[in-house]
Amino acid sequence: MVPSTAKPQPASGLGELLLRQSPGCAWLLRRDGTFRAVYGDAPRVFGRAAADLDNLNFADLFAPPARAAWIRRLERVFAGETIGAAGRFAERAPAFSIALFPIRQPEGEIAFAGGMAHEMPEAGLVLQTLDALETDRGRLSKLLHDRLGQNLSAIGLQLDLLRMDLAQSAGPISQRIGEIQAALETVLGQVREVNRELNPAVAERVGLRAAMDGLAGRLRAEFKGNVRVFADATAQPPPATAAALYRIAEEAAGRAARRAGCSVIEILLKSLRSGLALEIRDNGPGCDWADRAFEGRGLELLLMQHFADRAGIELQIDSAQETGTVVRALCQPPGAAEPRA
Repeated sequence: MVPSTAKPQPASGLGELLLRQSPGCAWLLRRDGTFRAVYGDAPRVFGRAAADLDNLNFADLFAPPARAAWIRRLERVFAGETIGAAGRFAERAPAFSIALFPIRQPEGEIAFAGGMAHEMPEAGLVLQTLDALETDRGRLSKLLHDRLGQNLSAIGLQLDLLRMDLAQSAGPISQRIGEIQAALETVLGQVREVNRELNPAVAERVGLRAAMDGLAGRLRAEFKGNVRVFADATAQPPPATAAALYRIAEEAAGRAARRAGCSVIEILLKSLRSGLALEIRDNGPGCDWADRAFEGRGLELLLMQHFADRAGIELQIDSAQETGTVVRALCQPPGAAEPRA
């Protein structure tokens, strides 16, 4: 109940009270990306009080690889777009659903970018689990390569030497050793294939084009449609970028292969004047998941955004019911300066 002595507040004042005392967080950004005002629980989102954010740049609060993507998103907001994405303000910080939208003056000019953040505990848990899984995959891959693979190779070599020693002897012993060697080579090939699938740095080790070809081969084993890979020979990204691009392709193509109505998946790697571009195209029925946060849009998008932000890659998704989906990952040339909003 409101006390009878309480004076009525104007609507604008009530709105500011609501924003300032909200358990969430909202803010205004100038065109250069600096904070104009912050409302709500800033420490929970940004790890610092609202007063400490005055004149700081919004993009600078993210880990360095993710900054360029947020700068470009802010540019799009001042061009009139409303954008939602998942983000974290530190490597191990909670994940938030972040919405950025234009704030217009009465005459229609965009004066500020508005922002709102809501914590996504389920997404943070997924990303923590993913980081742990990546570590475990790396350990298992190393075990398969350094121990099991090398031991099998050593056994094969000893059998080869034994077969050579027995080559002049009569009887089926030499033939039997050859059969054992053939079986051993089959097992060794399977170990190598599993190692390639498990190794989170496969693109760093064998190259992005070879890793894409391997991904296409695995998709064809279960996918009934066509899988095609087109790669520009001049597209040679740095190892860390190649690893992120491969994981984005893995998630996007895997999602397409599982979707009913999809019969064609194309993976294209192109060198552009503005940098490197990876596109994963499919003709399955599209959905409204472009530039959206995790909520209800699927695990694949959260993971792709995670890999993209970690490597400073801009992720774009165009999806329509009639034409299918295009996942586009754009990389700046090595050494390119980060743009400022």
